[in-house]
Amino acid sequence: MSITVNQIASQCGVSRTTVLRALNGGSVRKETRDRILAVAEENHYRPNLLARSLNHGRTMSLGVVTINVENLFFVQSLNVIHKTADRKGFFTSIVVCDESREMEQQLIQGLADRQVDGILISPISKGREFEQFLLSLHIPVVCMGNQVAESITTVRVDEQKAAEDAFRLIASKGYQRIIFVCPPLELEKKENIFSHKQRLKGVQKASAGYPEIDTEIIGNGSYLEKAAELIEKQKGKTAFLCSGDTYALNLLRWAQQNGKSVPGDFGLMGFDDISILDYVTPKLTTVSTNLEGVASSAVNELIEQIDSESYTPKTILLNYKILDRETL
Repeated sequence: MSITVNQIASQCGVSRTTVLRALNGGSVRKETRDRILAVAEENHYRPNLLARSLNHGRTMSLGVVTINVENLFFVQSLNVIHKTADRKGFFTSIVVCDESREMEQQLIQGLADRQVDGILISPISKGREFEQFLLSLHIPVVCMGNQVAESITTVRVDEQKAAEDAFRLIASKGYQRIIFVCPPLELEKKENIFSHKQRLKGVQKASAGYPEIDTEIIGNGSYLEKAAELIEKQKGKTAFLCSGDTYALNLLRWAQQNGKSVPGDFGLMGFDDISILDYVTPKLTTVSTNLEGVASSAVNELIEQIDSESYTPKTILLNYKILDRETL
């Protein structure tokens, strides 16, 4: 049987309140916190969620709606969400909408019906009607990446500025043609592609400062075929900026299968810095959109919203990083 809060307090010579503050990230002296956390870990402490639920009138659970579990972008986010919530004493209920707007709303409603304390989403739904649906739940909601409205808190990076910086990096390396690959653009009328649209705006804004560079956009699922056609019809030194590492990796694989070299025959840059890039050669130049930071901050912000009696929705912008590696 794991140790209790009272037993930790006794071993450490502190009050029960001090132990609870230390375990939940409250204000405690570093030496005291370290001693409490060490005793808790050594004795396999687990929070009594049932007791906590009864004390606070909560289920101590967070609902998480993800688009799919095949894309590493979402898998990495889910892993961080689960760990961050667990450290805060919350259980996570993860559901998958499988890229269906109808399913997304059904799952959100289902989580609300099960009385989760808050919901995290990377929404594919959008518009005034969806905003009103979320507000009608009267449950704290935080969006990650894709923004719905100013009335719903969103945690993300400045995608537009990141895309501007990515474009400028490519331009600085002497490329005469930059092709922005963004297949989700074909879904703009149906789905929430806020993040990708911000990246497009960044490319368009940056390209205006380089009139000598030929800028093109591929905005559909046939990007491999279109890219191959453009590569064969070279108009100067060419680079592809992809609105997602997966698209860049598919282009890299195409190059390897067709006797092309990167960056010899064309330059390549991705977006997001997904974990699989650690195992790819050459190392893909990309933009780190701070996946782990966004996910953990979203959980913390959701819990703050749950705890607050007068919460004001906000947009939280975290730092991104340009990772100049081997493919430009």
